[in-house]
Amino acid sequence: MKHHAFLCASLLFATLCVAPLSSFGDDAKKEKPAYDPFAESEADDAKYEWTYLFDGKTLDNWIDLKDGGDEAVKVKDGALRLGMGPSTTSIRFDSEKSGIEIPTTDYEIEYIAKRYDGTDFFAAMTFPIGDAYVTFVNGGWGGCVAGISNVDDMDASENSTSSFYNFKTGEWYRFRVQVSAKTVRVWVNDEAIVDYPIVGHTLRTRFEVERCKPLGFASWVSTGLIKKIRLRRLSAEEVAEMDKRAEEHAKFFNFSE
Repeated sequence: MKHHAFLCASLLFATLCVAPLSSFGDDAKKEKPAYDPFAESEADDAKYEWTYLFDGKTLDNWIDLKDGGDEAVKVKDGALRLGMGPSTTSIRFDSEKSGIEIPTTDYEIEYIAKRYDGTDFFAAMTFPIGDAYVTFVNGGWGGCVAGISNVDDMDASENSTSSFYNFKTGEWYRFRVQVSAKTVRVWVNDEAIVDYPIVGHTLRTRFEVERCKPLGFASWVSTGLIKKIRLRRLSAEEVAEMDKRAEEHAKFFNFSE
């Protein structure tokens, strides 16, 4: 009898352990829906005044830097393709031809990209911060490092902006980069992975992407696809909030201006 009671109790415990959370009532947590980068981007279409840098059809606003080979850069199926080269495959925005001037502060750039093949960064963006230039690296150093290169002569794998992010090949990601005079922010989908006060720090690019300045994209021994590259000016309220946070962060970490 004791053995039978123990067996029944064990079976009940096992059932409870494997039962779905929904069976325990309405308070159970629901699984978070998958992030849709295109739908989330479209939700901001009318919210802000955007300047589109890529028309989804041509390379009219872009200069192929030819480091990936003659046929590495092209537009296909509405995406700007950075084909796999021996090292970098790079493009630079043509402000003179397009008539669009890239701001140096108080702006946001949004783009949607994915790694088509390869194992490293697939759409690293070089952009201005005041008089300096840096690069947001997505999936460098073997595919999982994200961050800003370079800060205080340390690249994205070494400085305080560095993080690990599992960029899955074949999956689209929405990237947002915001810049003010005091801080730089980066989102991957809905996750803020960089929120860094820049005052008092030395900023520069790595030599591999030097020719992408003032604005450009690069892949490293990988094929990257990029869609919906667009730019907007930040509002005064957004800039004030960013700078306030930067000042608070600087005090916490004892950064000096």
